[in-house]
Amino acid sequence: MIHGTGAIRPEAEDPRSRPLRARRLRAEDLKLALTAQGTHGAYGAFHGPVEDLSNHGVAVLLKSGAGRSHLFLCGDRVESLAVHQELEQLHRGAALVRRLERRGSDLLVGLELDPEALDLSGVYHLSSRTSARERWQAARRESAHEDTLPEFRAWLFDLRMHLETAKQFLDMEERGLDQADLLTRRQARQDLLDALAPEIIGRMDQAGDRLRDLVDGLDAAGHEAHRRLLRQRLVPLLSASPFLRRAFDKPLGYAGDFEMMNMLYRDHAEGESLFGQALNIWATQTHVAQANINRLELIGRRIHDGLLSAKGRLKVMSIGCGPAREVQELLHHAPELGRLLDVGLIDQGEGAIAHCESVLAPLAASTGARFHFHRESIRRFLTVRESERTFGKRNLIYSGGLFDYLGDRAYKVLLQVLYDALVPGGRLLLGNVAAHNPSRWAMEYFVDWMVIHRSAEELRALASHLKPKPSEITIEAEPSGVNLFLHVMK
Repeated sequence: MIHGTGAIRPEAEDPRSRPLRARRLRAEDLKLALTAQGTHGAYGAFHGPVEDLSNHGVAVLLKSGAGRSHLFLCGDRVESLAVHQELEQLHRGAALVRRLERRGSDLLVGLELDPEALDLSGVYHLSSRTSARERWQAARRESAHEDTLPEFRAWLFDLRMHLETAKQFLDMEERGLDQADLLTRRQARQDLLDALAPEIIGRMDQAGDRLRDLVDGLDAAGHEAHRRLLRQRLVPLLSASPFLRRAFDKPLGYAGDFEMMNMLYRDHAEGESLFGQALNIWATQTHVAQANINRLELIGRRIHDGLLSAKGRLKVMSIGCGPAREVQELLHHAPELGRLLDVGLIDQGEGAIAHCESVLAPLAASTGARFHFHRESIRRFLTVRESERTFGKRNLIYSGGLFDYLGDRAYKVLLQVLYDALVPGGRLLLGNVAAHNPSRWAMEYFVDWMVIHRSAEELRALASHLKPKPSEITIEAEPSGVNLFLHVMK
């Protein structure tokens, strides 16, 4: 077709009329470092990596060859073309130049093998062997765990042997009770648990202290490598504890869900075996576990104090409410306060809200307390513009553990949103695991429970941007000092 400029442009090629092309295999995909070498009449000897190949051709990249590309012509013959994978020869024969492509200073030369074809089965077998060698070498490196500390591996081996011995002994003792009557079996199991659980708990406590010494100075990559090894070696044993198993499995997507909180508040001797029960007692009585139990009283006391000074019903909101055990405890001990209480409960989990509805509805009926249940994603509140319309005005807003999972930026945004929802004189009470948590590494390694630890100074700094300026900012702690609470008065 002739255009007004005088230029001649070819008709667009109909894709349906293109000739079929042989499939090309990329050497990179085959995980092979193929090279080719040969002799061209004008260019002379050449060699370079093979970029792709088919059963009748190879494409060879000649480094810095673009400046001499004029020496090649399509149809030129190349003598003695050889294709190698390291020291192993895959092909030798003549070839014809069929394609030339400049790549910066390099030159890609497409060669058609003449007359013999390349044995692709040999290429595939070589690729398979190379891939298998790489996988084996990776497996050997991983099994050697060279990226972990030798003293950590020794500590882990010793702990695993101790736990396996304890499990074997307790399992054998339980099997020996199979023929006993129910009453005898129950008493004997309790005697065994009373005798052995303290030893297992003490051994796990010692292991946690030693773990802290071993990993405290590692960087993020180091922690991941050591956690991975511990999970491989210990999770099958630790999972005998229902609390630890739920932490590992994360059925709701995260550790610390409402059912894990419930496990902290009920009988700790849970498990299908005595070994599992002993481990469960340890896991639910660590420093951080005890701090979560202790915070019920702290939060309940703040609600109680607010009720005593309230005019009418005290409007309370719990963010990330979980099982709302603190409200249950308060009303069980002081049911007469129910008529003064109006509580909004927010959680992103359907299970948590359904649980709260089932346990708090009877309390509402018997005490006169009002409850409002809301299943909402916390992410929604990070974009709230009118907090009063969303939450209503509140006298007290609290959160036991949600802020443990929020980075500083999200923490500040949600903090301001909740602060805006307070009446003048209203209070925020927001929990966070303390930076000095002695159970930190046991929590992360044994329980696979990751949270953001913060100091009292960091919590104060996060509240320093609030507007209008609070009348009071203090830091409280439950008795163990492991759970801190940012306490803000508007």
